[in-house]
Order: sequence, then structure tokens, then C-alpha cells
Amino acid sequence: MYRLCIYLGLVIATSGLCAAGSSECVPSQDLQAKLQTQPKADTYAEAGMWYGDHGQYACAVGAYRDALKREPKSAQFLYLLGLNLLRKGDFSDAVKPLQQSIEIKPDVLKPHLLLASALEELHRPAEARNEWRAALTIDPHSDNALDGASRNLLATRDFDAVMALLGPEPKGEKLTLDLASAYEGAGNPDQIVEVLKKGLQATPSSSALTNALITTLVLQAHYQEAAKIGEKWIRQHPRDLDAQILYLHVLVLSDDEDLARPLAKKLLSAAPHDFMVLYLNGVLENRSGNYAGGRTYLEKAVALNPSHYNSRYNLGIALENLNEPQAAREQFEKALALGASEPQVRFEYAKVLRTVGETKLAGEQLKLYQQEQQAKADRTVGASKMAQADKELAVDPKKAAALYRDAIAVLPENALLSYKLSVALDRAGDTAAEREALQKAIQIDPAMAIARHQLGYLAFSSGDFATAEEQFREAVRAAPGYTEAWISLAATLATESRQPEAQQAVQRALEIDPQNANALALQKDLANGAGAAHQ
Repeated sequence: MYRLCIYLGLVIATSGLCAAGSSECVPSQDLQAKLQTQPKADTYAEAGMWYGDHGQYACAVGAYRDALKREPKSAQFLYLLGLNLLRKGDFSDAVKPLQQSIEIKPDVLKPHLLLASALEELHRPAEARNEWRAALTIDPHSDNALDGASRNLLATRDFDAVMALLGPEPKGEKLTLDLASAYEGAGNPDQIVEVLKKGLQATPSSSALTNALITTLVLQAHYQEAAKIGEKWIRQHPRDLDAQILYLHVLVLSDDEDLARPLAKKLLSAAPHDFMVLYLNGVLENRSGNYAGGRTYLEKAVALNPSHYNSRYNLGIALENLNEPQAAREQFEKALALGASEPQVRFEYAKVLRTVGETKLAGEQLKLYQQEQQAKADRTVGASKMAQADKELAVDPKKAAALYRDAIAVLPENALLSYKLSVALDRAGDTAAEREALQKAIQIDPAMAIARHQLGYLAFSSGDFATAEEQFREAVRAAPGYTEAWISLAATLATESRQPEAQQAVQRALEIDPQNANALALQKDLANGAGAAHQ
């Protein structure tokens, strides 16, 4: 709902909805007099505008309904009624007037945008997608329509469709972040960094893009580059407290304590009750050997955010070094229960268990530590091989396939790697091995729709229509908004002379994407009884 409130331009502090309407609908004295002397549709609409401007959305709704009693076919009044229903949180009630406004004037952009937003809030994504598409037909460059359509597709994990919609260099902060999300979902880390850098070059004042780029670089362990960007940003925005805290976090991760310590103390004076400031100061005190000081900061951080497992872990380190092994044990156990995955947590936990006499449990934890250390090393090797393979894919698919296999050797349960291997094998023309890689991908992740779809395509190409149908059905079950899978399912059903089912499937594709050329062509052929010719 927050995104809808921002779209409406309503940054209002409320509890739950965008804003609450007043129970007393009393406009200005001038409007009161005008309503008595000129009770026309325009006067009620003017009152609706006044109520809306004053945050009295329930009153605005009533005023626009009065206006519509006098001019029931006004697309503008219907739109404004829907707008104010959305403002007061009545998403379901807003749908009908917005639809009616669109029926009267289908080529107006804003009603489509609002209706799409309402349908998203009502968890009706397929219908919302139709409205985003309609909005893009009216204005292909609308940021709000592109952003809405992209987020709708991201929710269905249709990352390729987002990339196709936005292109390689989208304009604006929101669309750049959407494309970065698509690359992230598709497992293309280098492209995430590239698109964020290009976006930041175009919009250097964007804090959202700067934060996203720094965060992405940190996740990829490129700490020095992240620190340089953070340093430049805080020089340009010395009063941006959040940016300074993020920069401090990067400095701590990169072990640049000479720069981190003075900044940490400065931020502690500026924000003494900020969770992240307290946590980072605690980490730095631990590193310097001042475990009593670290304990003080970390206990305050844990009190503010009990679910942050790194705070728990670092508090455990302080307590362990202050000779309080039972208290340290409790913090390590809580860190692990909260999802701490770094092998070092197991190692420190094993140490305190041994200290308190739990030697058997300590041995078990030490064994887990060794297993996790090996898994961490495997992930590093696998990620490196995958990055090399991604670069080779367009140039030498056979070499890419070999590198993907090297990555799979250390990360055998990574479904994305198996799918990427199948893409390389497809380009190399090795269909049998491609099928095997796809089967491995869906064995690991049965909901990987894109792998299901490609398996269906291979089955269709070999004349195995029953298997093709099964895989296409699984693809649309996993991703109901996957247009191409619906089209493929329709073509398969048509090939099997199951025309009514084929027509239903292609209609489903057109509900998702009304302008899809393949779906339109197949629909036409089905009507002519020639649907079996398409795939």
C-alpha cells in the first residue's frame, strides 16, 4: 500500500491507510453557500476537490457521488471518485468507477494507472497487467506504467520479459532499480552492477541508486569499490546521516579501521540511539580488544533489534572474552537460531561449549563448522566459474558449458546453474545433454517455470505432445503470468486436436498480454481451424 500512497502523492503519516477521512463533512463557507444556491454537478465536484485537498477523503467520495447523480456519464468525476476511494483505502470499491471512467474515455492514462494499482492491492495481478499494458499503449514512455508493469512481471519471476520491456538502459531511478532486480533474479551479478552504474551516471544525485550500487558491491565482496563510492557520496551530501552510516558499514566490512573509528564516534554523537551505529561501534570495540565497551554498545543494539543475528554473534564474542561463557553460549545459540550462516559462528560456539564442559556437543559443532567452511569455499569457486561462463556464453557456448559444469561440480544443488548449462548446450546444439540439464534443474527446483517451458519445447519438437503438455502446464502453474508458456500450451493442445482447450489457453495468454503477436496469430489460426501449425 505504501507504493500506492506514494503514487497518489500522499506522503501522510497515518496508521494503516493513506489517510483517514473526517466524519464531519463541512467545506469552506464559500462552498457551503455555493452548494445551497448552485447544487450542480460542478459545485459538488469543487467540494470534492476541497475535501481531497484537506485530507477528508470520505467526504470527497460523498461529494463526487453527489456530482455523479447529476452527471452519471462524467469520466472525470468517475475517475476522481475512484481516486478518493483509493486514498481512503477502499480498493475494492474503487475498481468499478475507474472501470466505468475507462469505458467512457479509454485513451486517458491516469484511470488505467489507478485501476492497475488497485488491482495489484487486491491481489489480482493478471487483471492489473492488462491495465499496465493499456497504459503503455497510451503512453509507452510513462514511468509509472513501466514501473508497474515491471514489478508485476518481477512478481511472476518473468525476468526476461522485464529486460525486454525496459531495454538495456532504462531512464530514471525506479526503472533502473527494476532492471537491476530482473538481472538479480536471472542470476546475472555483473549486469546488476553495470546497470546501476549507468543509472547513476545518468542520475548522479540519486541516493536510492547509490545505496543499491554500494549494497550490491558489498554483497559481491567488492568492498574497496563500495567504499570509494560511499566516500564520494558523503563528501557531496555531508548531512545525509543514512549515507554516512552505510559508508561506515562498508569501512567496517573492508577492515579500514583508521577511517571507520573516527566516523563511528562522530555518528555515535549524532545518532546515539541508532541501531546500526551502536552495532558498528560494538564491532569496532571488539576488534580493538575493548570487549567491555563492545558489550555495552552491542547490548543496546540487541535491545533495539533482537532479531539481528550478527549483533548476537558479536555480543557473544564480547562475553566470551569477558569470561562469561554461559552468557556467550546463549548469544551464539540465538544467532544460529536466527539464521547465522557464517562458519565462524559455529567455531566460536564450539569453543564456549568446550569451556563449559559440553565436549560432545562441541565436537558436533566443530564438525558442522568444517562442513560449512567447505561449503563456503565451494560457493566461492562456483560463483567464479559461473561468472566466467556467463562471459563466454555469447562467444563460445562449448567453453561456457564446460565452465558451468565445473561450477556444478562444487554446487550440484544450484538449479540456476543447471538451467544456464542447458542454455549453453542449446547454443552448442547438444539437445540430449540440454534435456538432461533441464531435468536436473527442475529436479532441484520444480517451480522453475523457464526450465519447464524449454523441456516442453524439446518434447514438442520431438513429437512427444503428452510430455510437452505436461511441462507447459507445470510452467503456467509455477508462473501464471508466463505468456509464452500459455501460448505453447495452446499450440500443443491444438496439435492434439483439442480446440476448445487450446482456445482457452490462448485466451489466457491474451488476458496477460493483449498485444502479444504470437498469441493473436495463434488465436486467428485456431479460429480458422489451423492451430496445429503453430509452435
